[in-house]
Amino acid sequence: MKRIIFAVLLPLLLVAALVVVLQLRRPSLSRLRVVLAGDPGTAQTESFRKLLSQHVKSVTVVPVLELAKANLSAADVLIVSGETMKIGKGELHTKPAPTGITLDSLPIPTVLIGGMGARVADNLDLKLGWRHG
Repeated sequence: MKRIIFAVLLPLLLVAALVVVLQLRRPSLSRLRVVLAGDPGTAQTESFRKLLSQHVKSVTVVPVLELAKANLSAADVLIVSGETMKIGKGELHTKPAPTGITLDSLPIPTVLIGGMGARVADNLDLKLGWRHG
């Protein structure tokens, strides 16, 4: 009887210990420092910043068109977003993509979102961009 209990209990204890160890090693979102490259001052970027701020340690917003100059050394994750079109005087204008960005200038995990993310992907010749779609 003791062998049966031991044979059942030991695997359960090992699984429980593994779960505890994995939980301790898992990075918490509340410790992440995020740089959001978007369009400062727009409702979209501000709304996204507020949403992220509820879940991560800090969110720094930088203009997406100045991404190549952004200091990413204090960040854990970069999120690239931003609008690709703007309306001016009743006309629709295409906004330029950021320039001067290379894979080496993005030294942290990077999430590319929407049209501006696709433009950055195109400039980096990533297969997830529009040109390769």
